[in-house]
Amino acid sequence: KNGCCRHLQALRGGRRGLGSLQVSLPAKTSSGLERCKHGWAEVLAAKPGDLANERVAVPESRLLLLAEVMVRVGVNLQPGQPLLITEPYELQGIHPEAAPLVEAIRATTPNEVTVIESDPRRLRTFLEFNDPHGFERLVIAHVQRLEQHLSRGGAFLFLMGSQPRLMSGLPAERLNKFARIKWRHLGPLVQRLIRGASQWTLAPAPSSDWAEAAYGDLPAAERLPGLWREVFASMRVDAKDPVTAWRTHLAALARRRDALKAARYRRIVYTGPGTDLRLDLPRFHAWCTAQLTTKTGVPYVVNLPTEEIFTAPHQHSATGTVRVARPITHGGSIIDGIELEFLRGRVVAAHATTGQDLLEQLLGTDAGARRIGEVAIVPEANSLTRAGRVFHNTLLDENACSHIALGEAYRFCSRALLPRTLNTSLIHIDLPLDARVELI
Repeated sequence: KNGCCRHLQALRGGRRGLGSLQVSLPAKTSSGLERCKHGWAEVLAAKPGDLANERVAVPESRLLLLAEVMVRVGVNLQPGQPLLITEPYELQGIHPEAAPLVEAIRATTPNEVTVIESDPRRLRTFLEFNDPHGFERLVIAHVQRLEQHLSRGGAFLFLMGSQPRLMSGLPAERLNKFARIKWRHLGPLVQRLIRGASQWTLAPAPSSDWAEAAYGDLPAAERLPGLWREVFASMRVDAKDPVTAWRTHLAALARRRDALKAARYRRIVYTGPGTDLRLDLPRFHAWCTAQLTTKTGVPYVVNLPTEEIFTAPHQHSATGTVRVARPITHGGSIIDGIELEFLRGRVVAAHATTGQDLLEQLLGTDAGARRIGEVAIVPEANSLTRAGRVFHNTLLDENACSHIALGEAYRFCSRALLPRTLNTSLIHIDLPLDARVELI
């Protein structure tokens, strides 16, 4: 509507294709739509001059396998259950380049599938012109659609990308103000989902902007294919039977979780370059995996990929120092080189080589923003670890190595009737660590 958005529209006709999806990124376009000559989808216009005339072939067979993992393993969509696909955290809808993946998802289920699309440039316009009222109207409308879907017993698939430069150059105070607006409306719905209202799954959806950030060291034509390859690998699409491979992997994580529960450890220690952090584990702490169950007994996986086992520490116990191993992307901006010092559970000193103002704004969100709500272990090396790459995406970076999270603790990480040891906050920011983990 504002004349500056990028659009992508997948073919709404037949579900079957010609063997591979050709993603065309033309240098110039007038309408925002150009038809691929090959494959299964119509594709998008990119930003003028970006990866001009590049074609990225994504084999349809692998895209369908990826969709099947998301629908059957992640969401565990039930017969007749409607599915809503969106991205409520950063973009208020899916990135335009996620449309081919959406069409693959449609092809894997006869169920009703509803999609909310985003316009990233319009979002930036709200912040550039400091229009909180327009942004709030957008967020309210989005959350209302999610609530209506939930009232019908629907499940959710949140296709997550990464826009590390979308809001670059904007004041940190403004970014935090708009984030508060978003969480004021989205937060209660997310809490209902965490408490088991329905199935919901976060899963990666590659885009050219994300690939440029994560694979900027490669030639332009190799960036997006490189990101797709890593997403396929991390989602076990390369396995002979990806769904069975996931079930085997989830069962192995559950056995490790149960062993940690039985051991009844009382302290966790992270040590590594710049990191020496000690936290107490409450008496009634519960180790968890990303496989959860709704109130009606339907199992699902809240994020894919998943390689972690996690719990919630005592909110007043963190003592020591942390050097975050990877940059984090928050609200369309990058914070890098983070170093934190904790005393009696609270951040007492914080430094970042990039994004210091935004880090300070995050830590000032509320009283719980300076405390740790999650400690996580990645027990084995995996494809993400072996890639040795910063992905600028929480889903991938947090599963490449052990980590902690500032802010909100998950209620299901405690068996206590009144879990006073758990931290509460509007934020939950995962911080990957290059550290050895010791349980005592």
